[in-house]
Amino acid sequence: MSEACIFSAGCSELADLVRTYRWADTPLGPIADWPQSLVFAVSTLLQSPVPIVLLWGEDGIMIYNDAYSGFAGGRHPELLGSKVREGWPEVADFNDNVMRVGLAGGTLSYRDQELTLHRYGRPERVWMNLDYSPVFGEDGRPAGVIAIVVESTERVLAERRLRASEELFRTLAQGIPQLVWRAAIDGACIWSSPQWQAYTGQTDATSLGWGWLEAVHPGDEAVAEAAWREAPLSGHLSFEHRLRNAAEDRFCWFQTRAAPVRDARGRIVEWLGTSTDIDDLRQLQERQQVMVAELQHRTRNLLGVVRSIAKQTMAQTGPGETFRQRFNDRLSALSRVQGLLSRSDQEPITLRALIETELAALDAPAMPARIRLHGPVVRLRKATVQTFALALHELATNALKYGALTTAHGRLSVTWRTYRADDGGGRLLVEWVEEGLVRGPELADAPPRGGYGRELIEHALPYALKATTSYELGATALHCSINIPLPEGEAAGNPA
Repeated sequence: MSEACIFSAGCSELADLVRTYRWADTPLGPIADWPQSLVFAVSTLLQSPVPIVLLWGEDGIMIYNDAYSGFAGGRHPELLGSKVREGWPEVADFNDNVMRVGLAGGTLSYRDQELTLHRYGRPERVWMNLDYSPVFGEDGRPAGVIAIVVESTERVLAERRLRASEELFRTLAQGIPQLVWRAAIDGACIWSSPQWQAYTGQTDATSLGWGWLEAVHPGDEAVAEAAWREAPLSGHLSFEHRLRNAAEDRFCWFQTRAAPVRDARGRIVEWLGTSTDIDDLRQLQERQQVMVAELQHRTRNLLGVVRSIAKQTMAQTGPGETFRQRFNDRLSALSRVQGLLSRSDQEPITLRALIETELAALDAPAMPARIRLHGPVVRLRKATVQTFALALHELATNALKYGALTTAHGRLSVTWRTYRADDGGGRLLVEWVEEGLVRGPELADAPPRGGYGRELIEHALPYALKATTSYELGATALHCSINIPLPEGEAAGNPA
């Protein structure tokens, strides 16, 4: 058989190379002397689009096709006609086993077999699917080995990168405080993180599909379903709902958000989402709303008090310097009590602190031998403090300007006590007693002690605090008592 009819010129690159190779210099000898089995095997592999190499004889003389030349890389075309152990010296042991098994009539098959080859002059890790089968000669015994070589390096590395990416995602998903999940296009869960399962008490199986909805508060299920119906149209998902806290057996507020995962054509294939605990934030916002409403209420009340002070002072003094002075004094008293109120969350306001603040503002502590304060620790409610402080300011101002503190022998005694009334409710009794009053000539022009202060004590306190009051001014003494209900929030302690 002539070589021209075996391997036609121009059929393929390798067909031309095989046809023109100097086989006479190899153990195979010239093509014209090749046995029919060898010619048939070479003809077959040259026409195959699959990478195939024939290893003929004990040395494994290599004859391969165009597809295998691409796999051989920089080793082609030197590999053609070479001995396989010499052609691939870096895997000589591997190929030695192939030849030994194949020439013994056996077959070998490998999937994603990892080898290190030097196809381009440097070590390179490659993965291949390898199938080896013996080729029988005219005598019926194995004369060579034919190998189908399909490189799988790109797929193996892609799968490894994908597994690494998935592992990274799972590590990230399991390391953040949010509850992470994946869902199908319609919202059916396809994976939930361990955080979700730990928080809701669901298992991986019970959270799948629409099982996750069992952990949502019944009152929020409609919100969740509506959000999922809208998500494919808008391309985003965001809604707030309550989620069952299995450990505490209660529902807490969560914000759920998700981003779509799209394919190469931009179509949504699934959703990747998180559910974030916003229960503390919701409670804080609710408290802020209450605080804003309370602030607005207090501001309106405070403006009302200022307006009332201005009106009462004007009625007592008329316009002029006296009005300015007394109005400023009363605004200062109001400012001091607002300062106490602003710190009341950290520093409860006690009756003693309220009295001492007013006396200190009038510089009365400079007369400690003439002032006596005695009573238990009584914490006042915020609602009580403002009106009570204004009454104490009026009493202290009058004592300093017109009362016991204007004379060398005058004495001021402020005592208080708490007790249980006949109706079972607590009460606070404050007694303000001034002794040694002397109405000298220098006080001849002083206003009568029945002005704004007395108005506060006899009318404002009973109205605002449900107090019982008395105000008795004698020739040498003043006795004022204020008796107010003492709710449970106004605690009493030891004398201070």
